[in-house]
Amino acid sequence: MRSGCHAAGLLQDPPRCGWEARVVVDWEDWTKRLKLALGADATVRLRELFASGGVFSDPVTAQTTDIASVEDITDASFPDWRQEVTASHGDRTGGAFEWIGSGTLGGGMRIEMHGCTMVELDADGLVTRWRDYFDLKEIEKQMGSTIEDFSADAGA
Repeated sequence: MRSGCHAAGLLQDPPRCGWEARVVVDWEDWTKRLKLALGADATVRLRELFASGGVFSDPVTAQTTDIASVEDITDASFPDWRQEVTASHGDRTGGAFEWIGSGTLGGGMRIEMHGCTMVELDADGLVTRWRDYFDLKEIEKQMGSTIEDFSADAGA
């Protein structure tokens, strides 16, 4: 019985007949599955793409293996979050994808941001390291205040 990424169709079977046996991630299929895990209408949870012990980080989140909390914080901060992958490139070890994200911060302020994510994959096509990069100033300009000021005002 196949499990994990094999069951999801993200990996190709190793070649037969004397070829070196190794698993190869089909990057195009991996990107399709990724798109199912992004945004408020996700049909796959982001954590399903991660290997056990996989690490996530971004400009506002310190490195963490608690991917469920990353999803929960994003869902609470942007209940209507949408993310479009605009470009992607990768191979069996990982890759990068550019994206445009948008949503209503705290349910009241519409935000759009542009970013890039680097991922490293294990032999099963699961994420061992995910690094999001985006410009916080882009968000602050739309908010008309700093992230820190907005957070302080929201907590008051």
